[in-house]
Amino acid sequence: MSHIIIFEHRNLHGGHKHVFDSEANLNAGDDNFFNDRLSSFVILDGRWQFFRDSNYGSPASQILGPGIYRWVEDHGIPNDSVSSLRSS
Repeated sequence: MSHIIIFEHRNLHGGHKHVFDSEANLNAGDDNFFNDRLSSFVILDGRWQFFRDSNYGSPASQILGPGIYRWVEDHGIPNDSVSSLRSS
């Protein structure tokens, strides 16, 4: 099973969310807090790719593997731009 923890601010600070499967729309009505608010993350398992638009439109990153990512811009992802993410 894939597992990533996404954080609102850089250096793994602020609000966070555990994600276990692809999220096609971080702006969904039931939980839209993280749409365009992701600044850091930890990939615990699996490989993940981030997208600027919902439904996996406009890739914002290469596929990334397990590790601690303290600042999205260090990995080519514009800050506060992610609207969907996919595990592979």
